[in-house]
Amino acid sequence: IPIAIGIIYYFFSPTEAKWMPKCIFKVLTGWDCAACGNQRALHAFLHGHIVEAFHYNPFSILSIPYLALVAYTTFFTSPLAVRWRKYVQHRITILTYLVLLILWWIGRNIFF
Repeated sequence: IPIAIGIIYYFFSPTEAKWMPKCIFKVLTGWDCAACGNQRALHAFLHGHIVEAFHYNPFSILSIPYLALVAYTTFFTSPLAVRWRKYVQHRITILTYLVLLILWWIGRNIFF
């Protein structure tokens, strides 16, 4: 499924495709949610436009390495994945990520 989603977002621009899902939070409140811009950022990222992707949602782009490590330590059983799992999926690491996500959500609506 992730590959299929990647293919869709590679070939279809969320700004041009009317059938792409819209953010319900933004539609209802007019404010950006923490993930607003992710679809456009993914489209730009898949086309190698990293700066443009960062412009749409910097938190999401900066989250890619951490989320990749979460996926790696969840789905693989190599000695390295097992060794890293205790750090990547530690309760404090996850809580820190969630606090940063919430701060981003609030901050983007106040300062940007």
